[in-house]
Amino acid sequence: MARYSSILNESLIESREYQDRISRNAIEKNTLVVIPTALGKTIIAIISISMIIEKGGKALFLAPTRPLVHQHANSLRKFLNIPGEEIVEVTGQIDKEERMGLYTRGRVIVSTPQVVSNDEEFISSLKDEIKVVVFDEAHRAIGDYSYVKIAHLLSSSRIIATTASPGGEREKIEQIIRNLNIENLEIRDENSPDVIPYIQKIEVKQIMLPVPDENKKIIEELRNLLEEIVKKLESFSLKIQGRSRRELIGLGETISHQIRSGNKYFYTAARLRTDAILVDYLLEFAETQGILPFLEYLEEIKKDNPRSKKIFSDSRIISIEARAVALSSKPLEEHTPKFSKIIEILKEQNYQKAIVFCHYRITANILSEILSRDGFSCERFIGQSSRNEKKGMSQREQAAILDMFRQGKIRIIVATQIGEEGLDVPSADTVIFHEPVASEVRSIQRRGRTGRFGKGRVFILTMENSRDISYYFASGRKERKMKDILKEGRGNVQTTFDRFG
Repeated sequence: MARYSSILNESLIESREYQDRISRNAIEKNTLVVIPTALGKTIIAIISISMIIEKGGKALFLAPTRPLVHQHANSLRKFLNIPGEEIVEVTGQIDKEERMGLYTRGRVIVSTPQVVSNDEEFISSLKDEIKVVVFDEAHRAIGDYSYVKIAHLLSSSRIIATTASPGGEREKIEQIIRNLNIENLEIRDENSPDVIPYIQKIEVKQIMLPVPDENKKIIEELRNLLEEIVKKLESFSLKIQGRSRRELIGLGETISHQIRSGNKYFYTAARLRTDAILVDYLLEFAETQGILPFLEYLEEIKKDNPRSKKIFSDSRIISIEARAVALSSKPLEEHTPKFSKIIEILKEQNYQKAIVFCHYRITANILSEILSRDGFSCERFIGQSSRNEKKGMSQREQAAILDMFRQGKIRIIVATQIGEEGLDVPSADTVIFHEPVASEVRSIQRRGRTGRFGKGRVFILTMENSRDISYYFASGRKERKMKDILKEGRGNVQTTFDRFG
């Protein structure tokens, strides 16, 4: 006799107590599942789906990207004992008439929220048939993201939302709960008793690197230049307290309003604001990425910002660039120390597979080239978008890289953010953060790429006296705050957790 459902291939699913508990609770109440990466969020959703639609009705499984849609559709075909043609993938690449046919024929519909939102009128006609909606990567359900609209449209359906981290801000968590009509929180972390048997130890090590002397001089000059530009901006009676990029970006509306009001002097303020943002990016690259990515970025922004010729003709920028070019011919440790440290780590570690995460694609491209040149079995793993002459990776190319990594034909992938969220990136025993990220969601997702089948190691590289330090502590603080908020439970939301904190 089936434990869950006659349409579930239960022989393929390992029996785990926490998955059983969560899936059974999820069929009774709209549930947000917060559980670490690699502990089977998708399996929990599939078990619940099988019980809800066993006797009829449709399931809608939503994921934010096409590669994730394809990945989840394959999992559903594997674990559900229903004809493969009744599990349909609906993407924007399919014309509208054909999509309508898929919605009608499909028993389990897997799609992106953008496509379903665009087809709102037809989906509305299926409201009574759609018994359950799964929202994968549910931390996106804020603001005007399509998940919010769909949850409202299908409010009579059972809602199951999954994420490794809903975020560290109380308002954001409450917004997700409110937007998805959540009645029950199912929370697990690495200390939950029913999860502990399936958790592998992950050793996390922060590595602080000194800034090379010549880099210090370049950084200091860029800071002075940025301060000079900001002071000129302040002469327009603009308040800039923290000197942060967020503040500078936020000035855009104020400046635009003045220009629309006929204040022509603010055209100068607009140019200064653009210059300040560009210099701040250059400063970040010099501080946290190293000279090789810095030079590449400098060349890129020259092409992308023809209106900012004045700042690039500044004698200080010209001097900085010339010195950076001269530096770049020296050994890596003298100008791009994170690269040399990564090479050192990879040579010292007895790794089978390693993932290096980089915030910037420029850095990932250069690092993957250097590692390959030095004899490492390495490929880059980046998103699909193209910029200037530099193409992204197609979905097919991404799948091929992951398949080679899974089979051991590649031992290192250098990934941008595309490798963090959701995609079935094979587990690695070593994960390296080229830089810390301020987002607790991204930090959790990066760490979750190791320790799936054995002990994992995580190395987080930080440059001294740089914004790396604030990002490192910010993500840790937000993660602790998130746990505290979830532990409290909110309002009339039932919260189930064994231990979280």
